[in-house]
Amino acid sequence: MTAFHRTIICAELTIMTSLALVLVFCAFVSLSDSCYRDLLKPGAKYCKEGYAKSRHPIGSAWTNDRCTRCTCSSTMMECCDTMGRVIIKTEGCIVKYDYSTCTFKVFHPEDPTFGCGYGAVLK
Repeated sequence: MTAFHRTIICAELTIMTSLALVLVFCAFVSLSDSCYRDLLKPGAKYCKEGYAKSRHPIGSAWTNDRCTRCTCSSTMMECCDTMGRVIIKTEGCIVKYDYSTCTFKVFHPEDPTFGCGYGAVLK
């Protein structure tokens, strides 16, 4: 194999690796988007939130009992997760979500003073 052929193969591997990384990045971006939008029909007088099955007037904003913050405009309803989802990095640790305050705690059930590593995926 000549030096020219090795250079071509190396360049192709670099391009393939770069494309694979771009695909992985795009997957993470789409998974981390914690908002959704619903377009309203022309003339709509309210937004209807799917989770709580509740109606809200145009111009209003609310947080439902799953800690999703929604706004209702004349053209669409947008709802975003306000609490995020925890990714635990320390073995043995657990997460407890408190939906009444839209907060969470990460702790080790056998030793609550133990420091747990975690990350949170937010909007």
